[in-house]
Amino acid sequence: MTVPVDPKTLHDKDWAGVKSSDSFYDGELRYPEIARVISGLGPRRLLDVGCGSGYLASLVRNRLPDIRMDGADISDVALGRAAKYFDSVWQVNLDSCDLPAETGAYDAAVCVEVLEHLYDPAHALREIFRCLSKGGRLVATVPNIAFWRYRVGLLWGRIPLAISDPRHLHAFTPDSFSGLIERSGFSVSSISGHGVRFPRLARAWPAVLSDILIAVAEKK
Repeated sequence: MTVPVDPKTLHDKDWAGVKSSDSFYDGELRYPEIARVISGLGPRRLLDVGCGSGYLASLVRNRLPDIRMDGADISDVALGRAAKYFDSVWQVNLDSCDLPAETGAYDAAVCVEVLEHLYDPAHALREIFRCLSKGGRLVATVPNIAFWRYRVGLLWGRIPLAISDPRHLHAFTPDSFSGLIERSGFSVSSISGHGVRFPRLARAWPAVLSDILIAVAEKK
């Protein structure tokens, strides 16, 4: 009989193992793209939910040196590396806890490839909504199960990475992703995407050409 492993243990193991190398993010072109989207919003105070080791935060701070940023993650190991990029960091499991942040404290939040890992992603989004001020923006990303390579792979009997990863509990299309965000109280401004080979086409036609979906939403 297999004994279940709690999510924190799994993520700590990842950050102490395969994600521990300084070169882990080499070639990860989506992070500069996400940093560009965030900096284009011009936030003064940013909440990074699922901040990992702080790589995205380092890119944002390079663009916005005066920004105040707080980060939350399930992994203590990741937060040990991330702390230098943030004003504050918190260890939190969003499937069992609320965010330890003040209501309305941030004008922007980012949540990069976290929602697919959560049993209740709507709870995380409602917590982010609470932490944002009126007019605050959310930038969130998830894998796109409708990516053309995944569609072709299914025809040949291959399970897409977006759902074959045992840590992924949910799969999203542009419509289902937008719907989840809207049901959590936000107004979705855009759903774009990221693709390595054809980035402009991926942004224009995310439903098929993007392996990652990028949503921008607002707290009205």
